[in-house]
Amino acid sequence: MRQGEAARYVSAVCRELELRRDYLEGVPVNTLYFGGGTPSCLTPEQLGRIISAIDSVFGLNSLEELTVECNPDDITPDYVTALRSLGVNRISMGVQTFNDTLLSFLHRRHTAAQALNAVRTCRNSGIANISIDLMYGLPGQTLEMFRADLETALSADVQHISSYCLSYEEGTPLQSLRDQGSVTPASDDLCSQMFTLMCSTLRDAGYDHYEISNFCRPGYHSRHNSSYWTCTPYLGLGAAAHSYNGTSRQWSPSNLDTYMTAIEQNAPAFESEHLSANDLFNEKIMLSLRTSRGLDLSALTPQDRSSVLQSAQPFITRSQLLHTGSFLRLSESALFISDSIICSLFR
Repeated sequence: MRQGEAARYVSAVCRELELRRDYLEGVPVNTLYFGGGTPSCLTPEQLGRIISAIDSVFGLNSLEELTVECNPDDITPDYVTALRSLGVNRISMGVQTFNDTLLSFLHRRHTAAQALNAVRTCRNSGIANISIDLMYGLPGQTLEMFRADLETALSADVQHISSYCLSYEEGTPLQSLRDQGSVTPASDDLCSQMFTLMCSTLRDAGYDHYEISNFCRPGYHSRHNSSYWTCTPYLGLGAAAHSYNGTSRQWSPSNLDTYMTAIEQNAPAFESEHLSANDLFNEKIMLSLRTSRGLDLSALTPQDRSSVLQSAQPFITRSQLLHTGSFLRLSESALFISDSIICSLFR
């Protein structure tokens, strides 16, 4: 993003905030997350302008966590110091892998050495809460290569690790390469082995596996992302941002110019989806079972509780679902195949 365009974008985000100030209807702002792209392409002054605008509209006295996503190659001591002065207390980096060959395949700008140096720079500059993203199931990635990634992440002593299996989305260059036979996807069996290795390795190292794809040192769970899993309302600002108010979901256009032009005309452009009672119920089932806490059956109506337990019984019998007290949760052995189990409980 060019600086002129960045300045225009920041102005649009601040204006959108004013136009949508009533969306949360008094829900306090406890977390801020600058992500969904490359926030580190904005200067600290530009980020500070957005934070000030949020403070003036909502007040940030109850703010617990302020996260900024950064590219490892954007991290410098001066940049991190400037972020700290804005109140940033958590940095998330899309490392993806510590293997330079795989980084090249993913077209990442950074190297493994730069990623490790970025972690050290954050820590030395006073950021105690550092999260990294890792990927598995990459073409050409072996179990030993992923083991090495996990060992390197542990040696870096980061507080939080999010890890996702590579997915092939329709219309993407990666999907085209797969269709052409230029890329051979990792097998389901190998991906399952990588997931199992990750769970055991990080658990043995003292990390809490608090959500299917997320691990943390005790006390360092992502407070912002946890609000998604508990269906807490949230306001998303900027291009392609999603918002949720408890009954409907809205999302802005992904095209920057379309987004900015609409805001400049005081008419935010967005699509919306009203969530039916069944939608809300199914989301609660899905999001709750993704967490280590699981689904609180006591929060359901007697009819829904009976229906869920009836659908869950085959999985309970196979020890894929664990029924303890009023909670239903996935066993670790079932986490990798969680989607099919969760969908079986929908209504």
